[in-house]
Amino acid sequence: MSVGVLLASGGVESVTLLAQLVDAGEPVQALFVDYGQRAAAQELAAIEGNAARLGVELVRLDLARVGDAFRAGQERKHHVPLPHRNLVVLSLGLSFAANIGAKRLYLGANAADTREHAAASHAFLAQFRLIAGLLGDVELRAPFVGLTKTEVVARGIALGVDYATTYSCLLGYPAHCGRCPQCAKRREAFHEAGYAEPAGFYRA
Repeated sequence: MSVGVLLASGGVESVTLLAQLVDAGEPVQALFVDYGQRAAAQELAAIEGNAARLGVELVRLDLARVGDAFRAGQERKHHVPLPHRNLVVLSLGLSFAANIGAKRLYLGANAADTREHAAASHAFLAQFRLIAGLLGDVELRAPFVGLTKTEVVARGIALGVDYATTYSCLLGYPAHCGRCPQCAKRREAFHEAGYAEPAGFYRA
């Protein structure tokens, strides 16, 4: 079986999907894209640790200056500087997969992502699959698009994922802020899944 490429951020979905692929015995390579997001260092540390524990090679692509250029002239420093981030990251992932001869490109989007982000919607993913087909034979797979975040967490618990080693906060603090949209979704999902995060995991 040829290798698959997983777009990995160190968050709940990407680490769970990485564990699921390894558990299934599928050869996989993790790809982290630094596009100047505020939490890039923490996200990278999270995926580095999990990839190492699972014996998976991790490649980092550095687009930090691109993110800095997008922020130029803005009054506020955006947590995620690239509009339509998935368009950029999936395109890089597709190019990377083609470059190494991979046949599968994995994205860890969940059901809520498909509704809340245009560049993760079912329509967008379908169109991207068409583009990938026009350019070669890399198949885009998003196994979690039918699952809630709570269901993803439950799957990860069954796989033995240590979620204390993942990172979700948009602000990039060493400890999760506990208030940003990503932290709020994370806390709700873990509560619903009955997973107790370590004391002091959140700043507030």
